Amino acid sequence: MKLGVSVWLDRPASDTAPIAAAAERVGFDALWVPDHYFLRDSFVSLALAAQATSRIQLGTSVVSPLLRHPTLLASSFATVNELSGGRAIVGIGTGGAEFPHQLGLPIKWSLSLVREAVEIIEALSEGRADVEGSHFKVTAAELGWRSERMPVYLAARGPNMLELSGQIADGVITHGLAPSHITFVAERVSAGEEKAGRPGACEITLMFDYEHDEDRGAALARLRSRCTYMVAGSYTESLIPVYGLDPEQVIPIRELVSAGDLHRAAHMITPEMVEAFTVGGPEDVLLLRLEELDALGVGGVILSLGGVSVEDSVHRIERAGRVIARMS
Repeated sequence: MKLGVSVWLDRPASDTAPIAAAAERVGFDALWVPDHYFLRDSFVSLALAAQATSRIQLGTSVVSPLLRHPTLLASSFATVNELSGGRAIVGIGTGGAEFPHQLGLPIKWSLSLVREAVEIIEALSEGRADVEGSHFKVTAAELGWRSERMPVYLAARGPNMLELSGQIADGVITHGLAPSHITFVAERVSAGEEKAGRPGACEITLMFDYEHDEDRGAALARLRSRCTYMVAGSYTESLIPVYGLDPEQVIPIRELVSAGDLHRAAHMITPEMVEAFTVGGPEDVLLLRLEELDALGVGGVILSLGGVSVEDSVHRIERAGRVIARMS
């Protein structure tokens, strides 16, 4: 199972370099960064990480073609790939909660949007792009230098995007640690792979927060507010039990989030809900969960470890590195 770590870019971009170096040193396989207008730039951060490392892969979790045109994305990823010696990963999805509310960008027709964006990025990465789609029209477009195809990972939650991942992507990034959810994801991805005639081509990657504390209850309590949007996000109600959750508990929380009452919603998050999406407790708890995910066929994980400074982030990465060293 591949082990990745995520760096939240609410800090100076220069901090990414020592954090990436620490992740590589302790045995992580990949470093992932988000892409939001309100954070430091993802590609600048990946470029700095590339210069500080020599082995780990460097990916986005994730970019949106609504925020950056696919031709620009192709150029940015190809630049990072060139700078890193072929270690870039194209992590792409539709967009975050800020798109419709703050940017006036309603997320519609997400399947065709992502499919067309990936087609353009891959075509440009290998030569010339001629794509006429519902969202993007690119004619005789070429990068000014020769690049190469890079691994593509789609962010997916619903069954249709999971199936699309199986059809066109090397991996899928999703949330949810319950065995029932992992089975659901595997089935939908496999259906897409079968349609495209590419069995076993798409790796399932789970992204989750880990909070360390010898007191497991204290760790879960600190994770509670981070789970509000994961529990109450915009996904079909039929998926609630797939995540191992009780609809009668989740639906009132979703109603509060829709009404903008995040404070009350967060206080209704139960420890069981927290553990459906995150891991909290001593190192042994993280080790056990990683071994369970590996046994369930999960191909990779992306750990969000937090940290209020470079030193704190490096300390958390080194602690996770001790767990990596213990994995069989």
